[in-house]
Order: sequence, then C-alpha cells, then structure tokens
Amino acid sequence: MSTDALVRKVESDEQDSVRALVRTVADETFGALFAPSPVPLDDMDWSPAWVAVSNAKIVGVVLTRQEWISDLWVLRESRKRGIGRRLLAQGEAEIASRGHGTFHLRVVKSNTVAVQFYLQQGWNIGREFPHERFNHLMLEMVKSNSEHQ
Repeated sequence: MSTDALVRKVESDEQDSVRALVRTVADETFGALFAPSPVPLDDMDWSPAWVAVSNAKIVGVVLTRQEWISDLWVLRESRKRGIGRRLLAQGEAEIASRGHGTFHLRVVKSNTVAVQFYLQQGWNIGREFPHERFNHLMLEMVKSNSEHQ
C-alpha cells in the first residue's frame, strides 16, 4: 500500500513539528530500553532534513551527514505505505550527490523491524558494536552506491 506523501526539504518553521515526530517515534520504539526515563534525544538541527508530508502533516523525516543516514523516523500510523522507503531513497540520493561510494547507518540491533526494512532495501550488516553511551547493541549497516562504482 502506498500513500500520496510529498517528500520535500523541511521548512524553517517546521523544526518543532519534526522534533515532536522524532520524540513520538523514539518513545514508542525505544521507551523500554530507557524506562523509566524518557529516551535521551539531542536537540538537533533538522534544517537540512527531508520530510514526508501527508494531508498537511509531517509523517516522516530523514537526515544525512556526509556518507551517513543519521536519522530516519516514520510515524507508526504511516508505516507500510512506502514512506520510509521513499525517505531512505532520498537520503541515499543526497549522500550519492556528495560523491560517496558507500552509504552507512546505525540501528539498534533489537529494533528488528527496522533491521529487516534496511535489509529489504539492499543494506547489509557491516558490524555489531555496543553503543558508546548506552548499554545496548548496535548494528552498522552499509550499502554500496551502485551508480558510483
């Protein structure tokens, strides 16, 4: 099932909306890892991000840095509709435009739904490692930019 979401650059007045989306998804996905405290989130600058907008609401976001997909978040009610796939493709295209031949991302190992999603999009597990601030296991995933080879 797909949706008519528009993927576009975030607008300057949407930072709070993006932060609220990230907080919602992070708490749903990782709340148990950090209970009883809230999931620790840095106050990031989302101005370089891309958002997916459906029915005038931001439903997903992707942020890249150098060769990294640093963040990809999609609201629960908007999943399984192609939004994550479109945002990931946008992030990959942005990284490729910087001339990188390999894409990287990090994902919490226990987030098996996300791990499977990335595997289905052609990503591979590069290594497993403990998170540098917290005690949970992470996976670094990689994908070759086939157009750059």
